[in-house]
Amino acid sequence: MDSFLCAESAIGPLELSAMMLFQLLSFYQVMLHFLDFLYVYASLHGDDKELHFSGFRTQKTLINPPPASILPELGRSGRQYQLCYNLKTAIDKGSDGWKTRQAAIHHQFDIGQNTQLWIIGDPRSSIKNIIGELYRENNSYPTSFNTFEQSFRSSMDVHLALASWATSEWRWNIRFLEERAETLTLKATLVKEKAHIETLDPGSLSSVQRWEEKTTDTVMSMESNVNILKLLQRFYKDLLKDSDFPQRERRACQQGVKNFCFQLEELICEMQMQIARARVLMKVLAERKTMLIQNLQAQSAIISSRLAASMYDQADRSAIEAIAVRIVTIVTVVYLPATFSSTFFSTDVIKYQNGEVFSKVALDRFLEVTLPLMLLTFVPAGVWFWIERRKRRKTSRRAKEALVDLFSDETDCEAK
Repeated sequence: MDSFLCAESAIGPLELSAMMLFQLLSFYQVMLHFLDFLYVYASLHGDDKELHFSGFRTQKTLINPPPASILPELGRSGRQYQLCYNLKTAIDKGSDGWKTRQAAIHHQFDIGQNTQLWIIGDPRSSIKNIIGELYRENNSYPTSFNTFEQSFRSSMDVHLALASWATSEWRWNIRFLEERAETLTLKATLVKEKAHIETLDPGSLSSVQRWEEKTTDTVMSMESNVNILKLLQRFYKDLLKDSDFPQRERRACQQGVKNFCFQLEELICEMQMQIARARVLMKVLAERKTMLIQNLQAQSAIISSRLAASMYDQADRSAIEAIAVRIVTIVTVVYLPATFSSTFFSTDVIKYQNGEVFSKVALDRFLEVTLPLMLLTFVPAGVWFWIERRKRRKTSRRAKEALVDLFSDETDCEAK
Protein backbone atom coordinates (compact mmCIF):
# COMPACT_ATOMS: atom_id res chain seq x y z
CA MET A 1 0.00 0.00 0.00
CA ASP A 2 1.20 3.50 -0.71
CA SER A 3 0.07 6.91 0.55
CA PHE A 4 1.21 10.20 -0.94
CA LEU A 5 1.09 13.26 1.31
CA CYS A 6 0.93 15.90 -1.39
CA ALA A 7 1.41 19.65 -1.15
CA GLU A 8 0.95 22.55 -3.55
CA SER A 9 4.56 23.62 -3.06
CA ALA A 10 7.75 22.26 -1.57
CA ILE A 11 7.16 24.07 1.72
CA GLY A 12 3.38 24.39 1.59
CA PRO A 13 1.03 22.59 3.98
CA LEU A 14 0.23 18.96 3.31
CA GLU A 15 -3.22 18.27 1.93
CA LEU A 16 -4.54 16.72 5.15
CA SER A 17 -5.36 17.92 8.63
CA ALA A 18 -3.34 17.24 11.76
CA MET A 19 -5.99 14.78 12.97
CA MET A 20 -5.93 12.89 9.68
CA LEU A 21 -2.15 12.63 9.87
CA PHE A 22 -2.34 11.45 13.48
CA GLN A 23 -4.86 8.75 12.61
CA LEU A 24 -2.88 7.64 9.57
CA LEU A 25 0.41 7.31 11.43
CA SER A 26 -1.26 5.67 14.42
CA PHE A 27 -3.18 3.14 12.36
CA TYR A 28 -0.09 1.97 10.51
CA GLN A 29 2.12 2.21 13.61
CA VAL A 30 4.62 4.44 11.82
CA MET A 31 7.88 5.09 13.63
CA LEU A 32 7.99 8.41 15.45
CA HIS A 33 11.10 9.63 13.60
CA PHE A 34 9.08 10.14 10.44
CA LEU A 35 7.63 13.34 11.91
CA ASP A 36 11.10 14.90 11.77
CA PHE A 37 11.01 14.58 8.00
CA LEU A 38 7.54 16.11 7.72
CA TYR A 39 8.44 19.31 9.59
CA VAL A 40 9.81 20.82 6.39
CA TYR A 41 6.28 21.25 5.08
CA ALA A 42 4.21 24.29 6.04
CA SER A 43 7.26 26.20 7.27
CA LEU A 44 6.38 28.92 9.76
CA HIS A 45 9.09 31.13 8.25
CA GLY A 46 7.64 30.95 4.75
CA ASP A 47 10.93 29.70 3.33
CA ASP A 48 12.83 26.45 2.92
CA LYS A 49 15.28 26.66 5.82
CA GLU A 50 14.47 23.07 6.81
CA LEU A 51 15.70 21.84 3.44
CA HIS A 52 19.16 21.61 4.98
CA PHE A 53 17.92 18.78 7.19
CA SER A 54 18.74 15.22 6.15
CA GLY A 55 18.46 11.92 7.93
CA PHE A 56 18.08 8.18 7.76
CA ARG A 57 16.25 6.22 10.49
CA THR A 58 15.53 2.49 10.78
CA GLN A 59 13.69 0.12 13.08
CA LYS A 60 13.76 -3.68 12.90
CA THR A 61 11.63 -6.27 14.67
CA LEU A 62 12.34 -9.51 12.83
CA ILE A 63 11.50 -11.89 15.68
CA ASN A 64 9.49 -11.80 18.90
CA PRO A 65 7.34 -8.77 18.04
CA PRO A 66 5.29 -7.05 20.76
CA PRO A 67 1.85 -8.66 21.08
CA ALA A 68 0.13 -5.33 20.40
CA SER A 69 1.70 -5.19 16.93
CA ILE A 70 0.38 -8.62 15.89
CA LEU A 71 -2.91 -7.99 14.10
CA PRO A 72 -3.74 -10.90 11.75
CA GLU A 73 -7.09 -9.40 10.78
CA LEU A 74 -5.21 -6.40 9.36
CA GLY A 75 -2.55 -8.55 7.73
CA ARG A 76 0.18 -7.71 10.25
CA SER A 77 2.52 -10.24 11.76
CA GLY A 78 4.48 -7.70 13.79
CA ARG A 79 7.71 -9.01 12.24
CA GLN A 80 8.77 -6.07 10.16
CA TYR A 81 11.38 -3.48 9.44
CA GLN A 82 10.81 0.24 8.95
CA LEU A 83 12.98 2.94 7.51
CA CYS A 84 12.46 6.60 6.78
CA TYR A 85 14.70 9.08 5.03
CA ASN A 86 14.57 12.08 2.77
CA LEU A 87 16.05 12.72 -0.66
CA LYS A 88 16.59 15.98 -2.50
CA THR A 89 16.42 16.86 -6.16
CA ALA A 90 16.78 19.96 -8.31
CA ILE A 91 13.75 21.47 -10.04
CA ASP A 92 13.95 23.88 -12.97
CA LYS A 93 11.74 26.89 -12.18
CA GLY A 94 12.29 28.62 -15.51
CA SER A 95 13.05 32.31 -15.06
CA ASP A 96 13.47 31.79 -11.30
CA GLY A 97 16.36 29.39 -11.86
CA TRP A 98 16.73 26.05 -10.11
CA LYS A 99 15.34 25.17 -6.70
CA THR A 100 16.17 22.33 -4.34
CA ARG A 101 13.19 20.20 -3.32
CA GLN A 102 12.95 17.14 -1.12
CA ALA A 103 10.68 14.21 -0.43
CA ALA A 104 10.12 12.54 2.94
CA ILE A 105 9.90 8.75 2.57
CA HIS A 106 8.66 6.10 4.99
CA HIS A 107 8.69 2.38 4.19
CA GLN A 108 7.47 -0.66 6.12
CA PHE A 109 7.89 -4.26 5.10
CA ASP A 110 6.12 -7.08 6.95
CA ILE A 111 8.25 -10.19 6.48
CA GLY A 112 5.53 -12.43 7.88
CA GLN A 113 2.72 -11.28 5.57
CA ASN A 114 4.85 -10.14 2.57
CA THR A 115 3.15 -6.74 2.64
CA GLN A 116 4.67 -3.32 2.34
CA LEU A 117 3.62 0.23 3.11
CA TRP A 118 4.89 3.48 1.64
CA ILE A 119 4.10 6.96 2.97
CA ILE A 120 5.75 9.72 0.97
CA GLY A 121 5.72 13.47 1.51
CA ASP A 122 5.46 14.44 -2.11
CA PRO A 123 5.42 18.13 -3.15
CA ARG A 124 3.47 18.69 -6.37
CA SER A 125 2.90 14.92 -6.71
CA SER A 126 6.13 14.47 -8.66
CA ILE A 127 7.00 11.13 -7.05
CA LYS A 128 3.43 9.92 -7.36
CA ASN A 129 3.78 10.19 -11.12
CA ILE A 130 7.08 8.28 -11.04
CA ILE A 131 5.64 5.44 -8.94
CA GLY A 132 2.54 5.51 -11.13
CA GLU A 133 4.70 4.76 -14.15
CA LEU A 134 6.33 1.88 -12.29
CA TYR A 135 3.10 0.40 -10.89
CA ARG A 136 -0.06 1.77 -12.44
CA GLU A 137 -3.22 1.96 -10.38
CA ASN A 138 -5.99 -0.60 -10.81
CA ASN A 139 -3.53 -3.05 -12.39
CA SER A 140 -2.54 -6.39 -10.93
CA TYR A 141 1.08 -7.51 -10.76
CA PRO A 142 1.09 -11.24 -10.00
CA THR A 143 4.85 -11.48 -10.52
CA SER A 144 5.69 -8.60 -8.21
CA PHE A 145 3.86 -9.11 -4.92
CA ASN A 146 2.73 -12.75 -4.57
CA THR A 147 5.81 -14.20 -2.85
CA PHE A 148 8.23 -12.87 -0.28
CA GLU A 149 11.02 -12.63 -2.85
CA GLN A 150 8.81 -10.79 -5.35
CA SER A 151 7.54 -8.32 -2.78
CA PHE A 152 11.05 -7.80 -1.42
CA ARG A 153 12.40 -7.11 -4.91
CA SER A 154 9.54 -4.73 -5.74
CA SER A 155 10.27 -2.71 -2.59
CA MET A 156 13.87 -2.30 -3.71
CA ASP A 157 12.63 -1.26 -7.16
CA VAL A 158 10.72 1.59 -5.53
CA HIS A 159 13.86 2.61 -3.64
CA LEU A 160 15.75 2.68 -6.93
CA ALA A 161 13.04 4.78 -8.57
CA LEU A 162 13.29 7.28 -5.71
CA ALA A 163 17.10 7.28 -5.91
CA SER A 164 16.94 7.90 -9.65
CA TRP A 165 14.53 10.79 -9.06
CA ALA A 166 16.98 12.28 -6.56
CA THR A 167 20.00 12.05 -8.89
CA SER A 168 18.67 12.78 -12.37
CA GLU A 169 18.54 16.60 -12.49
CA TRP A 170 21.68 17.74 -10.68
CA ARG A 171 23.72 17.60 -13.88
CA TRP A 172 21.60 20.31 -15.49
CA ASN A 173 21.47 22.35 -12.31
CA ILE A 174 25.28 22.46 -12.17
CA ARG A 175 25.43 23.36 -15.84
CA PHE A 176 23.10 26.28 -15.14
CA LEU A 177 25.34 27.39 -12.25
CA GLU A 178 28.42 27.17 -14.48
CA GLU A 179 26.82 29.33 -17.15
CA ARG A 180 25.67 31.91 -14.63
CA ALA A 181 29.09 32.00 -12.96
CA GLU A 182 30.76 32.47 -16.34
CA THR A 183 28.44 35.37 -17.15
CA LEU A 184 29.08 37.09 -13.82
CA THR A 185 32.85 36.68 -13.63
CA LEU A 186 33.98 36.72 -17.27
CA LYS A 187 34.42 40.49 -17.31
CA ALA A 188 36.66 40.37 -14.24
CA THR A 189 38.94 37.77 -15.87
CA LEU A 190 39.39 39.85 -19.04
CA VAL A 191 40.65 42.98 -17.27
CA LYS A 192 43.97 43.97 -18.84
CA GLU A 193 43.98 47.75 -18.87
CA LYS A 194 43.12 50.56 -16.52
CA ALA A 195 40.09 51.47 -18.61
CA HIS A 196 38.66 47.98 -18.14
CA ILE A 197 38.96 48.21 -14.36
CA GLU A 198 36.97 51.43 -14.33
CA THR A 199 34.01 49.71 -16.03
CA LEU A 200 33.59 47.03 -13.34
CA ASP A 201 30.35 47.14 -11.35
CA PRO A 202 30.91 46.90 -7.57
CA GLY A 203 27.47 45.30 -7.26
CA SER A 204 28.69 42.25 -9.18
CA LEU A 205 30.65 41.15 -6.10
CA SER A 206 27.45 40.50 -4.13
CA SER A 207 26.03 38.57 -7.11
CA VAL A 208 29.12 36.37 -7.28
CA GLN A 209 28.88 35.76 -3.53
CA ARG A 210 25.20 34.80 -3.84
CA TRP A 211 25.86 32.28 -6.61
CA GLU A 212 28.82 30.87 -4.72
CA GLU A 213 26.47 30.22 -1.80
CA LYS A 214 23.96 28.58 -4.16
CA THR A 215 26.71 26.29 -5.41
CA THR A 216 27.64 25.43 -1.83
CA ASP A 217 24.00 24.56 -1.05
CA THR A 218 23.88 22.40 -4.16
CA VAL A 219 26.98 20.48 -3.08
CA MET A 220 25.54 20.01 0.40
CA SER A 221 22.26 18.62 -1.00
CA MET A 222 24.06 16.20 -3.31
CA GLU A 223 26.35 15.03 -0.52
CA SER A 224 23.34 14.38 1.72
CA ASN A 225 21.83 12.26 -1.06
CA VAL A 226 25.07 10.29 -1.39
CA ASN A 227 25.21 9.66 2.35
CA ILE A 228 21.59 8.51 2.47
CA LEU A 229 22.00 6.19 -0.52
CA LYS A 230 25.09 4.69 1.11
CA LEU A 231 23.12 4.11 4.32
CA LEU A 232 20.29 2.55 2.32
CA GLN A 233 22.78 0.28 0.59
CA ARG A 234 24.35 -0.66 3.89
CA PHE A 235 20.94 -1.31 5.50
CA TYR A 236 19.95 -3.96 2.96
CA LYS A 237 23.35 -5.61 3.07
CA ASP A 238 23.17 -5.83 6.86
CA LEU A 239 19.54 -6.96 6.69
CA LEU A 240 20.51 -10.12 4.83
CA LYS A 241 23.34 -10.75 7.28
CA ASP A 242 21.01 -10.41 10.26
CA SER A 243 20.61 -13.78 11.96
CA ASP A 244 16.92 -13.03 12.55
CA PHE A 245 16.21 -12.66 8.83
CA PRO A 246 14.22 -15.68 7.52
CA GLN A 247 16.74 -18.31 6.48
CA ARG A 248 14.56 -19.77 3.76
CA GLU A 249 14.23 -16.43 1.95
CA ARG A 250 17.79 -15.29 2.53
CA ARG A 251 19.33 -17.13 -0.42
CA ALA A 252 16.50 -16.14 -2.78
CA CYS A 253 16.94 -12.46 -1.90
CA GLN A 254 20.73 -12.35 -2.06
CA GLN A 255 20.93 -11.81 -5.81
CA GLY A 256 18.22 -9.15 -5.68
CA VAL A 257 20.05 -7.25 -2.94
CA LYS A 258 23.30 -7.61 -4.85
CA ASN A 259 21.75 -6.11 -7.98
CA PHE A 260 20.06 -3.42 -5.92
CA CYS A 261 23.32 -2.39 -4.25
CA PHE A 262 25.14 -2.39 -7.58
CA GLN A 263 22.58 -0.05 -9.15
CA LEU A 264 22.72 2.18 -6.09
CA GLU A 265 26.51 2.24 -6.41
CA GLU A 266 26.17 3.48 -9.99
CA LEU A 267 23.89 6.31 -8.88
CA ILE A 268 26.26 7.15 -6.02
CA CYS A 269 29.23 7.31 -8.39
CA GLU A 270 27.27 9.56 -10.73
CA MET A 271 26.42 11.87 -7.84
CA GLN A 272 30.03 11.93 -6.66
CA MET A 273 31.17 12.97 -10.13
CA GLN A 274 28.65 15.80 -10.11
CA ILE A 275 29.83 16.79 -6.64
CA ALA A 276 33.42 16.92 -7.89
CA ARG A 277 32.26 19.06 -10.80
CA ALA A 278 30.44 21.42 -8.45
CA ARG A 279 33.48 21.65 -6.18
CA VAL A 280 35.59 22.72 -9.16
CA LEU A 281 32.99 25.39 -9.85
CA MET A 282 33.19 26.52 -6.22
CA LYS A 283 36.97 26.81 -6.52
CA VAL A 284 36.70 28.77 -9.77
CA LEU A 285 34.12 31.10 -8.21
CA ALA A 286 36.32 31.66 -5.16
CA GLU A 287 39.37 32.46 -7.32
CA ARG A 288 37.43 34.78 -9.60
CA LYS A 289 35.81 36.46 -6.63
CA THR A 290 39.29 37.14 -5.26
CA MET A 291 40.31 38.53 -8.64
CA LEU A 292 37.20 40.69 -8.73
CA ILE A 293 37.93 42.01 -5.23
CA GLN A 294 41.47 42.93 -6.29
CA ASN A 295 40.19 44.71 -9.40
CA LEU A 296 37.59 46.59 -7.36
CA GLN A 297 40.32 47.61 -4.92
CA ALA A 298 42.36 48.86 -7.87
CA GLN A 299 39.28 50.73 -9.05
CA SER A 300 38.97 52.36 -5.61
CA ALA A 301 42.67 53.27 -5.73
CA ILE A 302 42.19 54.92 -9.12
CA ILE A 303 39.24 56.91 -7.81
CA SER A 304 41.23 57.88 -4.71
CA SER A 305 44.20 59.00 -6.81
CA ARG A 306 41.92 61.15 -8.93
CA LEU A 307 40.41 62.64 -5.82
CA ALA A 308 43.88 63.27 -4.39
CA ALA A 309 44.94 64.94 -7.64
CA SER A 310 41.85 67.12 -7.52
CA MET A 311 42.59 68.06 -3.91
CA TYR A 312 46.20 68.82 -4.83
CA ASP A 313 45.04 71.17 -7.58
CA GLN A 314 42.75 72.87 -5.10
CA ALA A 315 45.59 73.16 -2.57
CA ASP A 316 47.87 74.53 -5.30
CA ARG A 317 45.35 77.22 -6.17
CA SER A 318 44.97 78.03 -2.48
CA ALA A 319 48.76 78.34 -2.14
CA ILE A 320 48.88 80.75 -5.08
CA GLU A 321 46.12 82.82 -3.52
CA ALA A 322 48.02 82.79 -0.21
CA ILE A 323 51.12 84.13 -1.98
CA ALA A 324 49.07 86.94 -3.47
CA VAL A 325 47.60 87.78 -0.07
CA ARG A 326 51.09 87.72 1.46
CA ILE A 327 52.39 90.15 -1.16
CA VAL A 328 49.49 92.49 -0.54
CA THR A 329 50.08 92.23 3.21
CA ILE A 330 53.80 93.04 2.89
CA VAL A 331 53.11 96.00 0.62
CA THR A 332 50.49 97.26 3.06
CA VAL A 333 52.87 96.93 6.01
CA VAL A 334 55.59 98.81 4.10
CA TYR A 335 53.35 101.73 3.24
CA LEU A 336 51.41 101.80 6.49
CA PRO A 337 53.88 103.94 8.56
CA ALA A 338 54.39 106.39 5.73
CA THR A 339 50.67 106.70 5.19
CA PHE A 340 50.07 107.18 8.89
CA SER A 341 52.71 109.90 9.32
CA SER A 342 51.72 111.69 6.13
CA THR A 343 48.10 111.75 7.12
CA PHE A 344 48.67 112.58 10.77
CA PHE A 345 51.12 115.45 10.18
CA SER A 346 49.68 116.58 6.86
CA THR A 347 53.21 116.71 5.49
CA ASP A 348 53.53 118.56 2.20
CA VAL A 349 56.93 117.75 0.77
CA ILE A 350 55.96 119.17 -2.61
CA LYS A 351 53.26 121.81 -3.16
CA TYR A 352 51.60 122.59 -6.46
CA GLN A 353 49.28 125.46 -5.47
CA ASN A 354 51.72 128.27 -6.44
CA GLY A 355 53.82 126.28 -8.81
CA GLU A 356 56.08 123.41 -7.89
CA VAL A 357 57.63 124.17 -4.47
CA PHE A 358 59.89 121.65 -2.71
CA SER A 359 60.13 121.71 1.12
CA LYS A 360 63.25 120.07 2.52
CA VAL A 361 62.06 120.67 6.08
CA ALA A 362 58.85 118.77 5.39
CA LEU A 363 60.84 115.89 3.90
CA ASP A 364 63.14 115.75 6.91
CA ARG A 365 60.24 115.73 9.30
CA PHE A 366 58.52 113.04 7.24
CA LEU A 367 61.59 110.80 7.31
CA GLU A 368 62.24 111.48 10.98
CA VAL A 369 58.79 110.20 11.84
CA THR A 370 58.31 107.51 9.18
CA LEU A 371 61.57 105.60 9.52
CA PRO A 372 61.26 105.04 13.29
CA LEU A 373 57.64 104.03 12.81
CA MET A 374 58.66 101.52 10.14
CA LEU A 375 61.31 100.16 12.50
CA LEU A 376 58.77 99.91 15.30
CA THR A 377 56.44 98.08 12.91
CA PHE A 378 58.87 95.57 11.38
CA VAL A 379 60.78 94.63 14.54
CA PRO A 380 57.74 93.58 16.64
CA ALA A 381 56.24 91.84 13.59
CA GLY A 382 59.49 89.96 13.00
CA VAL A 383 59.79 89.00 16.67
CA TRP A 384 56.17 87.86 16.72
CA PHE A 385 56.71 85.76 13.58
CA TRP A 386 59.88 84.21 15.07
CA ILE A 387 58.09 83.30 18.31
CA GLU A 388 55.14 81.72 16.48
CA ARG A 389 57.45 79.80 14.15
CA ARG A 390 59.42 78.46 17.11
CA LYS A 391 56.23 77.33 18.83
CA ARG A 392 55.12 75.62 15.63
CA ARG A 393 58.43 73.79 15.29
CA LYS A 394 58.24 72.55 18.89
CA THR A 395 54.70 71.29 18.34
CA SER A 396 55.73 69.57 15.11
CA ARG A 397 58.76 67.98 16.79
CA ARG A 398 56.62 66.56 19.60
CA ALA A 399 54.15 65.15 17.07
CA LYS A 400 56.94 63.48 15.10
CA GLU A 401 58.44 62.01 18.27
CA ALA A 402 55.03 60.62 19.24
CA LEU A 403 54.48 59.13 15.76
CA VAL A 404 57.94 57.86 14.93
CA ASP A 405 56.74 55.14 12.54
CA LEU A 406 54.61 57.54 10.55
CA PHE A 407 57.41 60.07 10.02
CA SER A 408 60.33 57.62 9.80
CA ASP A 409 60.52 57.82 6.00
CA GLU A 410 60.54 61.60 6.11
CA THR A 411 63.29 61.60 8.79
CA ASP A 412 65.43 59.24 6.70
CA CYS A 413 65.07 61.49 3.67
CA GLU A 414 66.09 64.56 5.70
CA ALA A 415 69.12 62.70 7.09
CA LYS A 416 70.26 61.79 3.58
